Amino acid sequence: MGKMHFHAGELKIQDKYNIKHDPRLAERLLKNHIMDQLIPFIEQQSTLILSTVDWQGNIWASMLVGGNGFIKVVGSKEIHIYLDRLKSTLKDILLENITPNSKIGVLFIDTATRSRYRLNGYASLTKDKLKLTVSEAYPNCPKYIQQRVPVFVNEPSELASKETRGTDLSDLHKQWIKKADTFFLGSMNAMGDMDASHRGGATGFIELLKDGTLKIPDYVGNNMFNTLGNFVQVPKAGLLFIDFEKGHSLQLTGETELVFDQEEVKDLEKTTGTGRFWLFRPKQWIQTEFHNQVDWKLVSFSPFNPEIK
Repeated sequence: MGKMHFHAGELKIQDKYNIKHDPRLAERLLKNHIMDQLIPFIEQQSTLILSTVDWQGNIWASMLVGGNGFIKVVGSKEIHIYLDRLKSTLKDILLENITPNSKIGVLFIDTATRSRYRLNGYASLTKDKLKLTVSEAYPNCPKYIQQRVPVFVNEPSELASKETRGTDLSDLHKQWIKKADTFFLGSMNAMGDMDASHRGGATGFIELLKDGTLKIPDYVGNNMFNTLGNFVQVPKAGLLFIDFEKGHSLQLTGETELVFDQEEVKDLEKTTGTGRFWLFRPKQWIQTEFHNQVDWKLVSFSPFNPEIK
């Protein structure tokens, strides 16, 4: 069941920091099915983050946004996502990447209440829906989520989405990344199991190095090291940035590198004391204008965000 027994990459980092998780805690949190009490939370969500792999082995993170009835739990191990209720583009690379029984990572995130729930498993695509089969499901802590309330356009209209692809980041992309307070992330372990997660911080928490590499602080979290453990085994990721004001999206895929034991004062301040960063070197990007029909209202930044100095 995967996370019941942490994989070697996760254990390597847990051992480095002398972290031992009580197996009873793992058993309580990590399930191979959806618990009944979480079904209402899942079915109420409008925002879904998914991670997939393309035919070249590149990891991509994607967002699906939908209205009422968009998500339906049809059993303890099965979820249907109805594509005709989407309020985001149907042209996403996610739909290109799904073959029968593709492995997939899923994050249900409610930015209004700062709640999130992760699962991974398998996906299949039919004409009108995406079917998810659950292998593993677990809750996640609410830290570093900026509180945003999605407001949907009352009258549905055709999305005038326009997609462009490339390899080198443009000046527009660099400014977008440098101003971001949130992004979403896909990663994968050596068995090909996918994970979808969230990263947030104060505006400007991502440093962009001169060569175009992103330097990202790793804050204090749940000490399971799901994402960093995946990077130990498969040093790749997919990143997703959303322009919450205009509804545009920027997806990046590339390679990762872990940078630990950064003990200078400025590094400890940037990382909430962990001294951990990771680097991301973009290899390809997809920009989608008018990715979704949502007006995201920023209510407040996370109180856990460290200050940017």
